[in-house]
Amino acid sequence: MGIPTVYVVSSDTGVGDSVRELVESAGLEARILPSLRAFLDEVETEHPACLVLDALIDELQDQDRQARLAAAFAMLPGLLITDRGDVPMAVHAVQAGALDVVQKPYGDRSLLSRIKKALAADAAIPRPAARTLPR
Repeated sequence: MGIPTVYVVSSDTGVGDSVRELVESAGLEARILPSLRAFLDEVETEHPACLVLDALIDELQDQDRQARLAAAFAMLPGLLITDRGDVPMAVHAVQAGALDVVQKPYGDRSLLSRIKKALAADAAIPRPAARTLPR
């Protein structure tokens, strides 16, 4: 089994860099991706991983966001980061399968704890074969 991977999907380099530094300081691998499409194209599910999704990416700004969230969280457990108290977005994320919603500014210890819970949830999933997303 490889080092657990945290996929961070954000078009904001500040968010990506911040989460990467935190994740790597805990001995985990971080992959920063600019879009959900890039995530869906790159995600590997052979070893424990999770998704940290920034709510501000363009792909979550229209009425199809529920389907996009569901596709992402069907691949990996994870959480949504939002910079505003956007209750409808939080509800959509949880309904789509997000384990948690984190509001900016977040504390490093709190975010890392939530990431580790998502990794633990993924590690509990049997892996007889790689999971694939129906297209």
